Amino acid sequence: MKANADMGGMSSNTGAPAKRAGLSSYLDKVSRGFGLLSGALLIVMAALGSFEVIMRYFFNSPTVWVFETSIYLVIASSFLALGYVMVENAHVRVDSLVNHLSGRTALALELCTSLVALLYLLVLVWQSARITSTLYETWEVSPTVMKIPLVIPNAVIVFGSFLLTSQFIRHMITLFVKLTGLSGAGSATDNPPSGRRHVPASPLLVPTVFLVLLAGSLVLLKTNVYAGLLILFVVLLFSGMPVSFALGLFGVFGLYLLFGGARMLVQVPVVAYSTVDSPIIAALPLFAVTSNILRNGKIGSRIYEFANVLVRHLPGGLAIASIIFCCLFAAMTGSSVAVAATVTLIALPEMQARGYSRRFTVGLLAGGGTLGILFPPSLPLMLYGAMTGESLGSLFLGTLIPGLILAAMFCAYVAIVAGRDRNIAREPRASFGEIARATRRAAGGLVTIIVIIGGIYSGIFTPTESGSIAVIYTALLCLFIYRTLDIRGLKESILESARINAMIVFIIIGANVTGQVVLMSRIPNNLLFLITNADVPSWLVIALINVFLIVLGGPLEALTILVITLPILYPLVTGLGFSGLWFAVIMMINMELALISPPEGLNLFIMQDLSKATAGEVSRGVVPYLIIIALFLVLISLFPVLTTWLPGLFVS
Repeated sequence: MKANADMGGMSSNTGAPAKRAGLSSYLDKVSRGFGLLSGALLIVMAALGSFEVIMRYFFNSPTVWVFETSIYLVIASSFLALGYVMVENAHVRVDSLVNHLSGRTALALELCTSLVALLYLLVLVWQSARITSTLYETWEVSPTVMKIPLVIPNAVIVFGSFLLTSQFIRHMITLFVKLTGLSGAGSATDNPPSGRRHVPASPLLVPTVFLVLLAGSLVLLKTNVYAGLLILFVVLLFSGMPVSFALGLFGVFGLYLLFGGARMLVQVPVVAYSTVDSPIIAALPLFAVTSNILRNGKIGSRIYEFANVLVRHLPGGLAIASIIFCCLFAAMTGSSVAVAATVTLIALPEMQARGYSRRFTVGLLAGGGTLGILFPPSLPLMLYGAMTGESLGSLFLGTLIPGLILAAMFCAYVAIVAGRDRNIAREPRASFGEIARATRRAAGGLVTIIVIIGGIYSGIFTPTESGSIAVIYTALLCLFIYRTLDIRGLKESILESARINAMIVFIIIGANVTGQVVLMSRIPNNLLFLITNADVPSWLVIALINVFLIVLGGPLEALTILVITLPILYPLVTGLGFSGLWFAVIMMINMELALISPPEGLNLFIMQDLSKATAGEVSRGVVPYLIIIALFLVLISLFPVLTTWLPGLFVS
């Protein structure tokens, strides 16, 4: 404040920055407000889903409006929170190359890529607005009993996209101010982060190279379509721009240059709407809310105590308990991040106090955290279902046996290693009273597993209804029974859930726009034709796909691998006669490898942050689990029946 008073006579210099700061603050408040509204809509959606279950089973009077209303609510929630995602800078990026640039060079590249990425947002806003205008003039209504004017959900898409675009432009202005030194922190941007070696380069050189490669790929599209598409895809993805933007922009360039010019750009909002108009997408945010409520409600410690009393007398009992906890918490949350973070906070101090080495412990917890995506309700598995159309119930059934097998392999390994370590103290078998007390304390959380898995497998609930019941149940459990969550914690949970949901949905939209170009280019069909004509054995194709995915796991994050490869690999694999259900498990296992593969594995970062271990300690600790998961991948590849038997049994 004193600085502002001292410079009061310099209004011509400070007025513009002050106005920018005021406008930026106002825009952030608006975005946060709509982010909170998005989270509240998810709670309303959960309440409606629970109401539908009650009406159907207790009053034999199912509704005809709840499902459609839920779809409209998830559309609103997904798009209204997009601005908040930008405020939190929560978009997923492939920054493995950008991290090696100096600060000012990275800023210059980000500003350059942002200018290009802005094209995708402008196309989305403009084309969505055109569709909305047409719907307003024709007043077209939904072909359902509710007869909702379609202008309403489409107007929400326009507003949410506009809010994201506004925040993105504000972000670009901030980048420009930093780059030109107007913020007064210009020199600070040149300081490299700890542990990073930077490639010396002029701030203008790298952006120029990016633009040249981009222009070259676009020109190449006219002479060699597939080479042009490949170069374009790689350039956009590894430029450091958000993955969702890179995928969407790839689709925009492809649609415009290859399939009819500007008139084809209307496909962008059409794909966006059809993506969110899905029962799987409707279920996804509900399980995200459940996960965040359980994590913030501190249910994990009760579940861990329950797991420990069951197996503490075994060799490596505490380590085995950690694996069992990962399985149970995965079945409650479906999130690898939630599982890895929770088990680390609870188990790390306990295991180190009992004599487990630091390297063994961090490796175990990072590896165990990967189980979060192999047990239903796995969020990446739901993403797979949304992108491929595979039955979500069958996907959940298909991963159960593989998940248990991998958990058993982890347990066998830690029992052998810990059993030979004399520094690890063995504990006595728990008494019946101890087991009963631990079970009673954990019962509330364990019921969540019954609601989610039991409800879906038995056919009592649809996945969306299961998520709805789980949200309401866990909220009541943590707020009023355990009292481990207050209103502020609930607010944080739904806000975080809205952010995660909007981020993932926007990635799926970009992936589906990319998928549209891939399919129209007949890339999967032509690949299948080449493989068939070359008489390449199917098993060799699957082996090469696995090697390819494992290699990608080094520089890329697991979610990124899924969305960029699935549009090509899924039609190719199913075209070869393999089960899409089996391939889902193959993809999840490869994502598990990516989660703990140096240098970009997400679980490795979580371990480093929470355990304060070095990157080297964590990387060496996860090596045994990388080997176990790789062997498990071979097992599932050789015996697809391990994934298809249970779904087939339930269907029959």
